Amino acid sequence: MGADYPGGVIDLRLHRPQTRLMLVEQTLAALKPDEDILLVFRERPAYLPHHIHSQYPGRFEITPVDEGPEVWSLRVHPVSDRH
Repeated sequence: MGADYPGGVIDLRLHRPQTRLMLVEQTLAALKPDEDILLVFRERPAYLPHHIHSQYPGRFEITPVDEGPEVWSLRVHPVSDRH
């Protein structure tokens, strides 16, 4: 699975709720255009896609991979700068 996500797989189920958003934001800031990441959740990530799109407009494509009921995940793909 890691080979499909050169930016890594972050299992957010293993982290405290207080640190998850900071971890995601640090990871997004470090991603290169060819580095997709997979974010794994225990429950449906209802807020995070909106947060990413509002904080980083146009910089990332987010695609659901697993949609529960036990595991939810999102693929985050950096969009290359076309300018």
